[in-house]
Order: sequence, then C-alpha cells, then structure tokens
Amino acid sequence: MRGGPRGGDAIDAAVDERDAVGFVAVPRGPDPTSRYLTGRDFDCDLVFVRVAGETHLRVPSTVEPPSLPVASVRVDDRPPGKAAAAVLAEHAASEGSVLAPRTIPHDAALHLESAGYDLASTTAVADARAVKDDAERDAIEAVQRAATRGVGRAAAILSAATVEEADDGDSGDSDDDADGESVLYWGDAPLSTERLRRQANATLAAEGVDAAGATAIRAGTRGDGGEPVELRPGEPIVVSVGPRGPAGYRGALARTFVVDPDGGWERRAHVACDAARKVSLVEADPGDDAGFLGSELRAETAAFGFSMADEVTRDVGGGIGLAAREDPPLDGDRELVAGNVLRVRSAVTHADHGRVELTDVLVVGEDGPRLLGDAPTGLDPSRW
Repeated sequence: MRGGPRGGDAIDAAVDERDAVGFVAVPRGPDPTSRYLTGRDFDCDLVFVRVAGETHLRVPSTVEPPSLPVASVRVDDRPPGKAAAAVLAEHAASEGSVLAPRTIPHDAALHLESAGYDLASTTAVADARAVKDDAERDAIEAVQRAATRGVGRAAAILSAATVEEADDGDSGDSDDDADGESVLYWGDAPLSTERLRRQANATLAAEGVDAAGATAIRAGTRGDGGEPVELRPGEPIVVSVGPRGPAGYRGALARTFVVDPDGGWERRAHVACDAARKVSLVEADPGDDAGFLGSELRAETAAFGFSMADEVTRDVGGGIGLAAREDPPLDGDRELVAGNVLRVRSAVTHADHGRVELTDVLVVGEDGPRLLGDAPTGLDPSRW
C-alpha cells in the first residue's frame, strides 16, 4: 500500500477561514510531512504550495521530477522561499497573508516576506495528521501485527533458552559482569541483547516492515540498548520494537519477559503497568482530555507503590503515524477525537531491579478506544 496525498481539504479550509492567499510548506529531506502531503518519499528539500485548491510542487534539478496527477510539479533551483513566492504570484496574488507551519525554514520565511507576503502560522497539517482515516488506520494495524510477530519471535527464543553457568570466552558480546553468573543459552551459545535484537529484526523483515532502527532489548539494570550484554535468568528483559511499514506508517510494541523468575519486584511492577494499560481503554473516548489520559496512566502506575518522580516513566506516549511521535501529545489540554491513533506506554524503572514496560497502539474510535493487535502481556515468554 502506498499512502496517497492527504491534508488538502484541511489546508483549503484554513486558507478560506483566514482569508489567506495560500499555504506554503518547505519539508527538508525525508520529512514525514512531505510524505503526508504528496504521498511519496522525497530525499530532497521540497517546496509545497497550495493555492485555490490546487497543489504546486517545486523540486531541485538534482532529482527526477515525479509525475503526480494531483499536483503541478516543476524543477526550480531557486531558494525555496523565492520559488514559493513565484508560484503564489503566478496563481494567486502578489501580496497578502500566507499560511505556513511553524517549522518553515527561516530563510524561506524571509524570502516570502521580502516578496510582499505576510506569514501566519497554522497547525492545519499537524491537526489533519492527528486524525487518521480508514486507510491510515489499516496501515498502522498491519504494522502492529508485524510488530507482534517480531516480539513473539523474541519470546519464543527466551522460552527455548536454558540456564547455564557463564563460561568466559563463549560469546563475542561484551559483558564483563557475566563471569561467575548464570546466563541464558540459546543455540549452544550465550543469548545476548544483540542476538535477540537481530532475531526480532529478521522477523520484522520477513513480515515486510522496516525495523527503522527502533528495536531495543534492555536487560535488567545492565542493558539499555547500548553495548550488548548477555541475558540472565531472573531479570526483566524488555523487548521494544517500532517498525515502519511500506506506506511509511509506524507501529510500537514493548513487552517485558522474565526467564526463571526468583523475585517479586518485577511482578508488582508488571501488575502496575498492566493496570495503567487498561486505564487507556477507559479514559480514551472521543471528547476526553489527552493530558488527563497521560496523568491517569502515570497515577495508576504510581498507585502500586512506585515513585511518580523517580520510577514511573514521564513518557506515556502520544500520537503515532508517519512519525513515531505526532499529535496529540498526552500532556496539555488537547481533546481526543475519533481517528486519533496513540502510542500508549506504561513503565517503571528501578536502579537495583531494572525496568518493566508495556507499550501498545490504541485507536480512538467513535464507539470508544481499541488496542491494535492481540499481543499477550504476561511476563512468562512461554505463554506468548
């Protein structure tokens, strides 16, 4: 599936409402905004102008101009602001108010202003991106299914792993603390965070999605996604993926596993995170406050005896789509609307015990919230 151009109606409505000449955006490089507005990936700076319900694109001569039936595409090597001003003068007026996102480059804004246009900031595109249509939600759900299989592969490996005494020199992965400790073995070799990450990524690739550099394995208090370490029994192992599908849309899934558990902290932390996860199915109806949902996720986690300041994660998620982080944020006073798609995260971290995390993707629907995918949540990988 290739995502088509989106946002035109929202831009036109904003232009009409504010009696503006048109709308200008200058996405730079592989910007998700460029993908959203054009339906294509561009690796170059792009000038996007919307005037009188029509789209005009200007690209540098370093790329082959694409053929887009929904837009006029021309090569223009002038600075983006000058190229945009020329389009406005040709198809609208030589002066007046022009809407632009706050991220428009400073030099482009200066060129537009020197050409006689008054820039006015608009969130029309960001607001439109925050509400996903059926095709976008289907694309995200497909990526989420792939994410579930990627994490499932990690769970299967952990379930098959055996507990052995560490043998110095068995693994090329760096873990100076492993000497004398029991470690997990899989395939006649110590199982490390890096081996597990590669296996999860191989499954994601087989599912037709890009790992997007977002797969991370965190082991207890030692593994934070940086240097590889050998996995041990009894410690919480967080497997987190954030793949990108063929249409550019992202997924997000994190689960925590413990092999041969011998303690109670991770169980209490998991109960807290699972309770917070369930809160999202109560506090994410259309019309609910996004910031209140975020505060409830944190409060529910803390209710099990964890410090809001030191242990409960501040990042409880927000919008997800063509980027891993989009509107609406789960802070502030934004109202949830049907079509919002959210990354919902609950996590607890302790210096002596490690981390427990659950992350899912939730759709705010007309009939209420719905979690995408059917990923189990338990700590035991054999029950995946």
